[in-house]
Amino acid sequence: MGLVAALLAVGGVGAQGGIEVRESASQSDFPHGIVFTLDAASDVALDEVRLIYEIAPDGVRASAIPDCVGGTVISCTFQLGASRRALLIPGAEVTYFWRLTKGDVSQETASQVVVYEDDRFDWRMVSDGNLTLWWYSGSEEEARAVLAAGRESLDGLSRLLQTSVDFPVKIFYYASAREMEPAIIADNVEGVVTLGEVVYSDTAMVSADAAALEIARHEVAHIVVRQAVPGPFGIPDWLNEGTAVFAQTQPLENQLQALEGAIRSGRVFSVRSLSSASTGALGDRVSLFYGQSWSLVDFLVNTYGEEKFTQLFQAFEEGATTAEALEQVYGFNQDGLENAWRDSVGLPPRQAPTPGGNQEQAPPTEAGPTPEAAESEPGAEDGGGVPLGVILVIVGLTALLAGGLVGAGVFLARRYR
Repeated sequence: MGLVAALLAVGGVGAQGGIEVRESASQSDFPHGIVFTLDAASDVALDEVRLIYEIAPDGVRASAIPDCVGGTVISCTFQLGASRRALLIPGAEVTYFWRLTKGDVSQETASQVVVYEDDRFDWRMVSDGNLTLWWYSGSEEEARAVLAAGRESLDGLSRLLQTSVDFPVKIFYYASAREMEPAIIADNVEGVVTLGEVVYSDTAMVSADAAALEIARHEVAHIVVRQAVPGPFGIPDWLNEGTAVFAQTQPLENQLQALEGAIRSGRVFSVRSLSSASTGALGDRVSLFYGQSWSLVDFLVNTYGEEKFTQLFQAFEEGATTAEALEQVYGFNQDGLENAWRDSVGLPPRQAPTPGGNQEQAPPTEAGPTPEAAESEPGAEDGGGVPLGVILVIVGLTALLAGGLVGAGVFLARRYR
């Protein structure tokens, strides 16, 4: 695969202040996480041993207290589990070191790096500039087609949003959603299976079950959107998902069917309700959520032009709320956007905001990880490596199941953890 599963670097080995680090090691243990081990000795028992780690690229420094056995000679183990608290996916790089404390003397080992890898498969890789695709099944021609689709989305949406993705971007291409499932942080939504997901701001997970090229375009688009609006400011979910569907060559068939059916019946979502992905969290709403989100973005771009759409993202980057950004760029708020869009598809104006849906979500607030020195139980994590308030977009392109794969839609879960 080209990724290193375990490192046996013992930076900081040697005696200092009566503390000797004999060995520091780490081992990827897919799908359970990463196991860190330490062997050390001291002239008297240590007061504390702490693992300090950071999960790139979106994590912050966090710490954990390992399980240790022994007295003056100790062996310590800590398992960083792949979970919603510690978001580990294949390709994740974890930088870590140990801090050993005896009285007022502390010793830190040199930093080491371990890569979490899915070692079930014999991975191959193909690259185009800063975009690299990892795959293990199918032909190289197929892999290069998925890579080209990702490249097209990366370049095209970067131009539209006037942003630059100048860091390495990774796509992990799985032969099926079933084989991809252990590698992602999936939601258990009845009737929905995840076909693609973006957990980190540099990595897209894509399965080959259906519309693989469109899934690659969609997931890579989320990486561009995250780069265009970095930091603590968010965008409404209809804009996030609608832009990702817009980056496809076209919406998926069932998304269009759901949209057309809702327009015919007049049972479309309000724009305000589309600000939260929970509107489309149920299986029977998934396709309409993403179909209508795409339609709103398509309406803005094709009616008012690409330049104003770029300005909309710039307004969000500067910290504007949804209402402020829309007013600043287009001269209307969510309700004005909704009625302009409704008119474009032949629907009458909405007379009043949807009950309970007229309050705009407040932007997420930032909260740091548990301080390194905070007390915790042995084997417990402090902070999990991902800031609890950072805007972390987890996006899943999914398929609706009804006795089999009958269509494809999209499911987004935005987490403020």
